[in-house]
Amino acid sequence: MKKHILSKTLILIIFTQLVALFGTEKKPDIVFILLDDLRYDAMSFMDHPYIQTPNMDQLRARGAWIKNAFVTTSICCPSRASFLTGTYASRHGVIDNETAEYDPEITPPVSMYLQEVGYKTAMIGKWHMGYSGSPRKGFDHWLSFEGQGVYNNPTFNINGVESMFSGYTTDLLTDHAIEFIKEQDKEKPYFLMLSHKAVHEPFRPAIRHKKAFGEGLKDQEPLSFSSDFKGKPLWQRRQRVKDVRWHWRTKDREQESIPERIAQEDFGKRSKYVDQLRCAAAVDEGIGKILETLKKRGSLENTLIVFSSDNGYFHGEHRRWDKRLAYEESLRIPMLISYPKLIAENSTVDGMVNNIDFAPTILEYAGIRIPEQMQGLSIKPLLEGEKESLREEVFYEYWTELVHSIPTMTALRTDRIKLISFPELEDIDELYDLEKDPHEMTNLVQHPEYSSVYESMKKRLQTKIQEVGWRADVFPHNLERFRGERGTLFQLTSSNGKILDGAQGRNDLSIKNVEWNQGAFVFDGQSSITVPFSKTEDPSQWPFHLEVEFYAEKDGVLAFQASKGYGFKLFVEEGRPGVSTLAKTWVATTTTIDAVDTVIGEWAHVEILIDYNRLSMWLNGELVDTMALPLPLKHYTHKPLLIGSGNTIDGFGDLPKNGFEGKIKNFSISRKLKKPL
Repeated sequence: MKKHILSKTLILIIFTQLVALFGTEKKPDIVFILLDDLRYDAMSFMDHPYIQTPNMDQLRARGAWIKNAFVTTSICCPSRASFLTGTYASRHGVIDNETAEYDPEITPPVSMYLQEVGYKTAMIGKWHMGYSGSPRKGFDHWLSFEGQGVYNNPTFNINGVESMFSGYTTDLLTDHAIEFIKEQDKEKPYFLMLSHKAVHEPFRPAIRHKKAFGEGLKDQEPLSFSSDFKGKPLWQRRQRVKDVRWHWRTKDREQESIPERIAQEDFGKRSKYVDQLRCAAAVDEGIGKILETLKKRGSLENTLIVFSSDNGYFHGEHRRWDKRLAYEESLRIPMLISYPKLIAENSTVDGMVNNIDFAPTILEYAGIRIPEQMQGLSIKPLLEGEKESLREEVFYEYWTELVHSIPTMTALRTDRIKLISFPELEDIDELYDLEKDPHEMTNLVQHPEYSSVYESMKKRLQTKIQEVGWRADVFPHNLERFRGERGTLFQLTSSNGKILDGAQGRNDLSIKNVEWNQGAFVFDGQSSITVPFSKTEDPSQWPFHLEVEFYAEKDGVLAFQASKGYGFKLFVEEGRPGVSTLAKTWVATTTTIDAVDTVIGEWAHVEILIDYNRLSMWLNGELVDTMALPLPLKHYTHKPLLIGSGNTIDGFGDLPKNGFEGKIKNFSISRKLKKPL
């Protein structure tokens, strides 16, 4: 009897020690498969007309399909950072694709929290939150590449060492992911982020998939391609009648000529979408290989698998391509989640889910407390059938960025109504009843029967903006606030009859026909002051603040400094002062602010501020306007500053001069902030 009791006691002690050592249950292994630009409906189980995705379908059958999954910003870098941090872009600071070096010290990635409880973490594939492919914090194992990467024969940075590989990138990334899985200790958990270059442009399917899904396939014309833009915001119609990029200087004239309707187009014979989906074929095969690896390893049942995309994509809807807008094709993403232990097979989650919900969900399944700074929600209660929904609305944010000239916007989507607003434009909002109009063809913002709905949605949007902490003038957290020396950099002065720079003591100015008379520099239209190029005083070194007091007798250029790609000009046209900046994307794109009133024949005081991603102008102490820049002035002009002379107001390049006629005093350049909002 005593022997029996002793044995039981011994067993209990041993069990208690084992529990203390290993825990009651092994934490789940986590595999996160993220694609680039895959639409929410591009899976064969959704009855797509031709794509075949047997392994995505297998994932769906093994777990849950998130029917209504959305991104909070529909471009690559901000969305990826939102997945990893559980925060909106306005908090994590990755607001564009151009200068998006993510800072893990401000909003740590989910992988860092997992590391703290013993997870081995790996990042394999496209990082794209900064151009470099070098290792980042939060990952024990690293394999990536520069920028967008390539589809064939890539160069991988593996834990800091670059090596060239032969083959199709999708296949290579899958192979490295499988290798990582096989190397892991079965008694310790791991987190693997497999981030594919596919299915981003340019669409290059693997050779074996050149004719996948059938030969001779063509893109199908979407219903909303027939949109004539009647009732849509003015900026959309402006893009259809002018170049697709704005030229703000002519916006007043454009408004007089923009029609209410835009003529129909022929959809033609396209195969772009077909090629994109053929790129997905290799991804699907890779998913099958990963599932088989997990099965053979004996860890499939204890692996939480999440499959998704960083944003949606347009293929002719609303006569657009790419993404960025808050329409459904751009906003919605595919999402499949499998975890046999706790998530029922072949289940469907109808409640609205955001990409910012990924990180808190992963943490809850790993038994980690969700940090307060995360703005997303754990969807574990939805996945396990405890709740049907967690939120009544999803919030969307976007800032003017890159070559597409899509305006800064915010949006709010409920299960039925969507409101899209453009805070920096004097333009109408967009309001859609998704139940009656799922293709978002009819803007209801001016329909009397929806007036109360519109007012209600506006209030809800403003409440959400305050809750999220959204701002139009957010500054990327990873960048230094001052790019260069602070203080006064240049001060135009006259001493003993000589014109010079009073701030730096420069006396190398080139003066042409400029007189000093009664405390002012006098220009006759042929006069000019040339200030040799200096990196310190260049407009690319933000924040660039120019202040000038002048008396204009007629139109002309007050100051000009620009190459063919970057620069600015300060001018008077039609009697009104204005400022333009030039930023080279694929083409030279200008952003211009105009004052309303004429200043001819009177003294005026103008200030301009060229910040990293914003242009602002003040006239006589009053803010005229502040606008997001399509691209930062990120490169030196390598050109001199011209005062009183420059090129014509309507363009940049080797064009006739348009000299200033009048007087200038108190001309200075400094590196300082003057808050625009």
